[in-house]
Amino acid sequence: MKIIRHLLLLIIVGIALSSCTGDSIELQPQTAISSDLIYTDPAFAEAYLNKVYSAIPHGFNRGWYMLDAATDDAENSYPWPASNTIFNPSNISPDNSPFNGLWFGAYKQIRRLNGFIANYDRLEGNEELVNRLKAEAHFLRGFYYTYLLRTFGGVPIIKNAQQLDDENLLVPRNTEEEVLNFIMEELDKAAQLFEIAEGAASTRGSWAAVKAMEGRILLYQEKYTESAAASKEVLDAQKYQLDLNYQNIFLDDNSPEVIFDVQFKDPDKGHWGNLFNTPKSEGPISGWGGTGPTQNLVDQYEMKATGKKPSEPGSGYDINNPYQGRDPRFYASILYDGAQWKGQTMRFRPGGAEGIATSGDFTRTGYGLKKFMQESRNHRDKSTQHWVFIRLAEVYLNYAEALIESNTDLNLATDAINEVRKRADMPLITEETQAQMRELVRHERRIELVFEEHRFWDIRRWGIAGDNDVLTIYKMKMDENGNLIGNGKEIWETRVWTPRDYLMPIPQDDMDKNKNLVQNPGYE
Repeated sequence: MKIIRHLLLLIIVGIALSSCTGDSIELQPQTAISSDLIYTDPAFAEAYLNKVYSAIPHGFNRGWYMLDAATDDAENSYPWPASNTIFNPSNISPDNSPFNGLWFGAYKQIRRLNGFIANYDRLEGNEELVNRLKAEAHFLRGFYYTYLLRTFGGVPIIKNAQQLDDENLLVPRNTEEEVLNFIMEELDKAAQLFEIAEGAASTRGSWAAVKAMEGRILLYQEKYTESAAASKEVLDAQKYQLDLNYQNIFLDDNSPEVIFDVQFKDPDKGHWGNLFNTPKSEGPISGWGGTGPTQNLVDQYEMKATGKKPSEPGSGYDINNPYQGRDPRFYASILYDGAQWKGQTMRFRPGGAEGIATSGDFTRTGYGLKKFMQESRNHRDKSTQHWVFIRLAEVYLNYAEALIESNTDLNLATDAINEVRKRADMPLITEETQAQMRELVRHERRIELVFEEHRFWDIRRWGIAGDNDVLTIYKMKMDENGNLIGNGKEIWETRVWTPRDYLMPIPQDDMDKNKNLVQNPGYE
């Protein structure tokens, strides 16, 4: 009977929450539920937090493009998404920024969390369950602020549930340091509560997710010693392990490597990642084209036997067999001319069924996306693979980078990078100078975390987003027989960069409403 009661409660609260306005639980009369239930009954409280989890942006819901198509790793095949029309030509403005939705969405969820946190001491029932719900609220509030900080810089810190008649409703921006300190307060509070809470699935916050997020945001804010310490806590806890099958991480909801993710399930919860990333083809299996890995990225995949890039002397690269003998992660991430996919042989060469083109939805670069893709599923059906927010390999690489940038324990940084390379069955690296180690960890991040929305932020925090190597996008150059022409590549486009693009603009709508906000430089 208790299970049935909770199921009924979850159904009712799902209807009720859809009628909420702001943080106060003001419900339509036909679905009116006392706020006492939200703040006292754990079943209602969990459903309330579910709404906050479900609003976190992920890589499959950005509007028909992957964020890496706004980096040197990919080019979207169809021309109209924001990657092609806003990011790559540097046409970002306070009116059209694709991150305007993050600003509005994050503060909407923060309002919900502020109301919940102000009342959560009224929760009744099992103490470990109550502690988990409290911990999740602080984790989520910290999580949303990490997204705001990396995107906009300093933002308004709002800790209390605001009302329209509040005297201090128009809140000014806080500094980046103040926002970081608030994030750490939230995450530290969450960690303390998770230590005395019951466990939950990877789709909810956890102690490890908290510490991993601390390691990430501290790294982004150049607090290297503190970042290394946070990441080390996750690694020392040994609660997770690297998945022996790299491709499996993104297809298996139960991968032992995943720390925090969002999951999907037939028939009600899905996305369209398969459809908009399946290569356009004249053959029997044709999608929208979507994400086309660049030649820039392909050239970064080392030779498995030597651990050297194709351009390096002694790598063993054979231009007559350009896709043989590469890093195994290449075959798990990229479709190339001659690759087998869904029972078909991919022909990205000119004149091939999936042939490279300059118009329509065919690949612009000569490659297709394989990472994340559900090969056995009809690509025209809704997709159900999860999106991974945090996984163990990132923690290893965050740890390594933090050690390298602090120029301490380079041997431990080497070991951390090698843990990731061992799983990929790649030759191990040896300890080098700080500058050389910096290049090694940046390369490993690019390969290991490709298409997972890290590159967009990495090139910004490293200050290389405006470099010619990043802005000059190469495509594959091949004849109709599948032979590379010359060095196998040619320029597809040269993108535009403006220094203001390191940060996104505050939405103009909020600038107009709040006279206390100051716009980011270059967007005034």
